Amino acid sequence: MRHLSSERSENRDLLKFYEYDRSMPLNVSEEVYIEGSNYIIYKVYFDSANGERVPALLSIPKGEGKFPCIIFLHGYGGSKEDVLSFAGLAASSGYALIAIDAEYHGERREEGKALYSTDLEDSRRGIIQTIIDLRRAVDYVETRPDIDGKRIGYVGGSMGGILGAIFIGVEPRIKAAALLVAGGNMSLMIMKSEHPSIPPIREYLRKKGISHEDLQKILDPVEPLNFIRNFSPRPVVFHLGRFDRIVPAEAGEQLYKRAGYSKKVYWYDTGHNLPLDLVVSRILDFMDRELMGKTITFHEAKYRLSKFIIPAIIITAIILAVVIAWKRGC
Repeated sequence: MRHLSSERSENRDLLKFYEYDRSMPLNVSEEVYIEGSNYIIYKVYFDSANGERVPALLSIPKGEGKFPCIIFLHGYGGSKEDVLSFAGLAASSGYALIAIDAEYHGERREEGKALYSTDLEDSRRGIIQTIIDLRRAVDYVETRPDIDGKRIGYVGGSMGGILGAIFIGVEPRIKAAALLVAGGNMSLMIMKSEHPSIPPIREYLRKKGISHEDLQKILDPVEPLNFIRNFSPRPVVFHLGRFDRIVPAEAGEQLYKRAGYSKKVYWYDTGHNLPLDLVVSRILDFMDRELMGKTITFHEAKYRLSKFIIPAIIITAIILAVVIAWKRGC
């Protein structure tokens, strides 16, 4: 009983890192950025904690209604523009999308600064800032009359999945989440990851004599394993690569196991690069069930139809035509 009480106390202490003043004005600026056949994308800026001005892209389907919204965070080295290729598909499925630039990414790049760096304190600060910025994105979409603030989901891949595991654990307004090639146990990831940004950190730790245990203490406030269980009983789905060496598969498995009971995992026989078309179709089916309340979904079925069944039918038809022509020639 004492252990449970201690764990709850530690959890409350960690949650304090992500508190902010929700009454703070957003001071939003918006302008049309791209207009597609079935969506409009806005370039948006809003204020966050610590004097940060956050750039974002918001995609809204054309038409009437209050749309469910998916919040997206890119991977390391990416930007909010990574979401652009999914805007049309999301809009045709009835979803709004919003993506922000993480600290030191996209429009927030700073010369000589990186979110994964040997400056562990600044890396921790930048991760915490990004999580708060994502929470401010929720504040923003809740102000829009064309978005249903009670139907907000989250999708993040790689760094976006790692930070997303923290975000959904501290943000109660997220109703469902999909985490792609994400992992927990930050010290393990730093010790084993083959991402090019990580070896200099390992060398720094070796020179400074910082142990695995000391490293984990520094990173506890940004440790996904400390937050993912808070998301339960809300549903979360994981998409992980069995041979991933960027976010080691072991770290992904630990994060999945640490999550609550309303969870599902898809394992792919890949490394860090998943079969994106299949993953997206499964995520849309998942969001259709959890945000739209659909009992029957078709995205994965359509994917398999276009990927395997229709080509098989075409090949069979060609073979039959060749056989028939050959027999007639005989």
